[in-house]
Amino acid sequence: MAYYVGIDIGGTNIKYGLLDELGTILNNGCVKTSEKGEEIIVNIQTIVKKYAIDYEITAVGISAPGSIRDDGFMITGGAIKDFYGINLKEMLEAKIGLSVFLENDANCAALAELWLGSGKEKKHFLFAGIGTAVGGAIVINGQLFKGANFNAGEFGYLIVDSINNGNTRMATLSLNGSVGHGIVDKYEEITNRKDLDGETIHALSKSGEELATKIVNEFYYALAKGIFNLTLAFDPEIVLIGGAISKDKNFIIRLQKEIDDLQNGHRDMGTVKIARVKACHFLNDAGIVGAVYHAMSKHN
Repeated sequence: MAYYVGIDIGGTNIKYGLLDELGTILNNGCVKTSEKGEEIIVNIQTIVKKYAIDYEITAVGISAPGSIRDDGFMITGGAIKDFYGINLKEMLEAKIGLSVFLENDANCAALAELWLGSGKEKKHFLFAGIGTAVGGAIVINGQLFKGANFNAGEFGYLIVDSINNGNTRMATLSLNGSVGHGIVDKYEEITNRKDLDGETIHALSKSGEELATKIVNEFYYALAKGIFNLTLAFDPEIVLIGGAISKDKNFIIRLQKEIDDLQNGHRDMGTVKIARVKACHFLNDAGIVGAVYHAMSKHN
């Protein structure tokens, strides 16, 4: 049996786990993400060394934010500024003494679904992660599609609203169809309340609170427009939705209805079949599972 270490570098925590070649998580945990890249590298080194005491580790898979080249060069690194413009793969391999394979976090989530999740028997599917912003990944013929500049799947940059005063950013899917920017930030900006999360604002909407209802309606409409456009552009078998909100069955039902309404409003689309949305299988473990699958694929 071969053993792998999967590491998911998030903005708040570094999640990690020891997995076998079947994808079984034998042990896992997390540590707080440091703002310093040097400390993150030390933490990763410590994690791998701990597992290497009792197991022969074949390779290490890393899920990280940002745009990452196939050779492990970090074009961007999300909120981790020290990871911009470095070859993290080479740095980690020099420290750890094992083969290390890096992949973007949304791509890793999609790979987890492809390997053992809701995309297991699908050749073509899209993954959309709905959280603070919107991330995404594209699987075509059972393979990640990364694009010419490793930016494929950046669904959060899609334009889903009118552009005012030349501010393209404010019209994007991340700023309108996400839980963080699209719901919480908008509600806080108007009310000056800093104690609410997306779930609470959804509850306020269900109770009839006017502002919450307006913001939640706009969120669904923006997200539905983005996914509707993606289904027509790529014609996938299914669109998998990730993020904590995807656990809510009512969210998936309403999102599908909003997409159906968009299609039904187009008189020429009566016989056109488009992909349905479905919740992902993996949530918190998606990064480490997908990172290990990526490492297995590249190492083998």
